Amino acid sequence: MQEILNALTDFLSGMNLPPQYTQTVISGVLALIFVIVLFGGQRLLRFLLRTGTHLWAKRSRNTWDDAFCEARFPGRLAHLLIAILSQHLCGIVFAHNPQLSEIFIAGTNIYFAVAIAGIAYSAINAAMIIGTNNDRLKDVPIKGFFQALKILLALAVAIWVLSILSNKSPAYFLSGLGALMAIILIVFKDTLLGFTAGILISANDLVRNKDWIEIPGTNVDGEVFDVSLTTVKVRNWDNTIANVPAYTLISTAFKNWRGMETSGGRRIKRAINIDMQTVHFASESEIKRWQKIALLKPYLEQKLKEISEANARLSPAERGESPANGRNLTNLGTFRAYCVAYLKANPGIHRGMTLLVRQLDPKPTGIPLEIYVFTNDTRWANYENIQSDIFDHLLAVIPEFGLAPYQEPSGRNFERIAK
Repeated sequence: MQEILNALTDFLSGMNLPPQYTQTVISGVLALIFVIVLFGGQRLLRFLLRTGTHLWAKRSRNTWDDAFCEARFPGRLAHLLIAILSQHLCGIVFAHNPQLSEIFIAGTNIYFAVAIAGIAYSAINAAMIIGTNNDRLKDVPIKGFFQALKILLALAVAIWVLSILSNKSPAYFLSGLGALMAIILIVFKDTLLGFTAGILISANDLVRNKDWIEIPGTNVDGEVFDVSLTTVKVRNWDNTIANVPAYTLISTAFKNWRGMETSGGRRIKRAINIDMQTVHFASESEIKRWQKIALLKPYLEQKLKEISEANARLSPAERGESPANGRNLTNLGTFRAYCVAYLKANPGIHRGMTLLVRQLDPKPTGIPLEIYVFTNDTRWANYENIQSDIFDHLLAVIPEFGLAPYQEPSGRNFERIAK
C-alpha cells in the first residue's frame, strides 16, 4: 500500500497538483478503486457460488439444496464473504487517512449486518419452502411463524445498524424501547392484534391451507389458500377472493369443515313431511304386497311374529273387534323400517357412523320423517348426488305404503277445485 501511495503521489506531483489537494485526491481514488474492487469481487463470487450450488442441486437427490437455491442463499452468502473481506482490508487500504478509515469501517459494519440479515432471511425462506413442500406440513399454516421470525430479525438488525451509526451499545436502544412501546401499541394496534392472532392461529392449528371455512354473518364461505401473519385469504365458491383479518378468526366464531373431511363422512340431515291423514293400520292386502319387497322381508317376518305372539296372549274379549285393542302394523312404521333397510343397503352410506330414521314433532305441515346418516364420500358434487338419489327413491316409493308427502296447495290444486 505504501508503494501504491508513493506512486500516486509522484503521479499527482507530476501533474502540478497543489499539495493541499493531493491527499484528498489520493483518498478519493483509493476509495473509488476499493468500492469497484469489492463490487466486482461480489459479482464474481456470486456467479461462482450460484453456478456451483445449482450444479450441485441438479445432481443431488435431496430437496433442501434446491430450496436454498430458490431462496437465493448463494447470492446472499457472497455479500457476507465480501463484507468480511472488506472489514479486513479497510484498515490496510485507508491506513494513511484515519477519518476515511473510520467512515469505511462503519459502512463495512453496516454492510456486514445487512448481509447477516440477508443470509438469515434466505435461510428462513428456504425453511418455509421445505415446509410447504413436505407432505405432512404443506397444509399447516407455518407461514405466520416464519413471518414473525422475519419481523424480529428486522428489528434486531435495525437496532444493530443504529448502534453502529451512533457508536453506542445496542443495550442503549433496547432500554429506550420500553418507553416507545406505549406509542407503538396505540399507532399499530390493529397490526399488533393481527400479529398476535396470526401466531395463535398457527400455534392452535385453527386454520390450514385447503380448509373449508364459513364465517356466519359474512360472505366468507370457501377454501383457504393462504394463511399469513395478519391475513387469511379465502377463495369463495363463487371464485371471489375474501381477505379476512387474522384477528377476526380469534374474536368471532367460525365453522371449519376440516373435521368432516378428515372423518371420511358427510352428514345428511333432511326430512320428508308426511301427510298425517294418510297414516293408518296396515291391511292384509297391504302386508301381502309389502312382503314382495326384498328389503322388507326380514323386518316383516320378525315384526309379524312379535305381533302374532302378543295378540295370542289376549283373550277374545280383550281383543274385541277394534284393531286398537291389539298390536298392528302401521304403514308409517313399515315405511320407516324400509328407509332404514334401504339406507343400510346403499353403497354410498358410511357404515361406521350414525344411521337414523326418526319422527320429529308433528307440525301443521305434517309429520317430519328425518333421515340422519353420513355419506362415505365428502366431495361436494358426489355428496349431493348421493343425497338426491336417496330422496328421489324415497319420494317415489312412498305411495307403495299408502302414504302421501305433504305439500302446500299449488295452482293445479285450485284449478281442480274450480272444475
